[in-house]
Amino acid sequence: MKSAIDGIRHTFRMMTWSWRFIRTWRSGYILCAALGILQNAWMSITTAYLVGQTTAHAAAGDFAAMLRTIGIVAVSAIAGIAVITAVNYHAARIHVLGLAQIRKALFAKLTAMPAAEADRHRSGDLSARLSMDTERAASFFGSMMTGDSSLFAIPVSILICTVICIVKEPVIGIINLLFAFISIYANLACIRSEYAWQTKRMGMMSSLTQRMIDMISGSIVVRMFGLASHLQEQYKKDSADVCSYAMRGAAYNAMRSSSSSAIQWSAIIFTLVAGGVLVHMGVSDLGTIVFIVLLQSQINNDVLLMTNSYQQLQFATIAAVRVKEVLDCPDDTMRKLEAIPDAQAAHAIDIRHVTVSYGNDSPAINQLSLQVGNGERLAIVGGSGGGKSTLIRCLLELAPADAGSVHLFGHPRERYSQDAVRDLIAYVPQNNYLFDGTIRDNIAWGNADTADERIWHAAREAGLAELIRSLPDGMDTRVGDHGAQLSGGQRQRIAIARAMVKDAPLLLLDEATSALDGESEALVQHALERLMAGRTAIVIAHRLSTIRSADRIIVMENGEVVEEGNHDQLLRTAGRYAQLYRLQYA
Repeated sequence: MKSAIDGIRHTFRMMTWSWRFIRTWRSGYILCAALGILQNAWMSITTAYLVGQTTAHAAAGDFAAMLRTIGIVAVSAIAGIAVITAVNYHAARIHVLGLAQIRKALFAKLTAMPAAEADRHRSGDLSARLSMDTERAASFFGSMMTGDSSLFAIPVSILICTVICIVKEPVIGIINLLFAFISIYANLACIRSEYAWQTKRMGMMSSLTQRMIDMISGSIVVRMFGLASHLQEQYKKDSADVCSYAMRGAAYNAMRSSSSSAIQWSAIIFTLVAGGVLVHMGVSDLGTIVFIVLLQSQINNDVLLMTNSYQQLQFATIAAVRVKEVLDCPDDTMRKLEAIPDAQAAHAIDIRHVTVSYGNDSPAINQLSLQVGNGERLAIVGGSGGGKSTLIRCLLELAPADAGSVHLFGHPRERYSQDAVRDLIAYVPQNNYLFDGTIRDNIAWGNADTADERIWHAAREAGLAELIRSLPDGMDTRVGDHGAQLSGGQRQRIAIARAMVKDAPLLLLDEATSALDGESEALVQHALERLMAGRTAIVIAHRLSTIRSADRIIVMENGEVVEEGNHDQLLRTAGRYAQLYRLQYA
């Protein structure tokens, strides 16, 4: 009993939490719920009254009275239908608006969530929470809360019908009240057991969604490495787990339905037998007993509806918990300070004793100090795991530093807002993301007011003019999901054009040509040279041929700088850089 009460409390806590999303329409929602409560009880009573009275009048041969009764109830029914139509429409409208608010809040959270926190969530899990879970969570203020199956209206209907039964025939009413309590308790016990299994099932649905995303996003790798059967087996296993949890939940649902039916029929049989005895003894009349039987039938139906609604609210509770877990994730701590970058500062970047560990014992960057001159072109090389990409992530504030400080254009980074820091930096990674839009959209992304002439200038500088002219729709050609309609070199040149449009003073290039063939690399390298002109640039390079002209080259190993100089100097020292160079060009 205690676990059932705890479950109800938990459901109502989550229900109260969810109502924040309909705060603007709360008064209308309360009115809908109140009218729904009254209408539901009114329809239950008038239906039973109509049948009971018409039966009594027909048995007595008073057909005029029977017709008057039917007319009164018909008018009441029409009025009730009109009210409930308006209520249902308004409730559906609030449901749609509230659902939109949940989705907006979740999407806003994803944009405000720290990168490290977002990395801890699988994309399939977040997708499931943004789609399926938001729909279920919205049930807390959907039609089930204001319509015929409203968890508010049904208990009121049960209470009114039970009170009328007790007033009309106390013994029958009290016994039927006991049947109702037994039915509710049995249903709640089954629902609590079902809740546990459905919670596990909804968690496993995230794994199924992740399998789908892996199959779609990695379709080329899947085909080239013959992974289709392997992924099918994984999907089959996860699907079997989901099915197993769902079947166990279905077993409890079946137990609930059968126990409810048994209790309901017992109540009806008892009412018929007791009513027949009372009519035979002359204690009650036929119309009253028919009225009570119908009310009892309505009570039984309402009990079943209430437990069904509560079962659906359990699904909503699970979904709301999953949505709340995302919304409760911490936001990036947004800084409000707005320092003005000193364009004449000696150093564009000044890194002082920075350590980044990702929470591990072995730091990815260890007490790193590095100065990058204003307008300098710095190249970073080194083996895998040396800390090169972590340094870029640290500069972008995607990997928080455990110690040390970063200065940009004469000011500590903390004196700039996050938006100001990102305005200072243009970033071109190895695998740039293109959105499913046009070439124009992807070049001007994030700056909708960019003039068309500027977009075309950036496209020409990035070596895209010939490609764009060859396409039937030119600049308005859609690139497809992740830029699937374009080659790797074309995608990178669009990313370079995007960086040109941004026109930031700092440029970070993270192995921007390492995944390209020789011809594409040459085209992209020419575009990068034009992009780096007049800017401070940090270039992470795998192919050392692309950084010979760098003003300075550093070699990173185990999160530390182990060598520093230009190309010729480092070759003469015959150290780690020379070793890497020989490995590539021996």
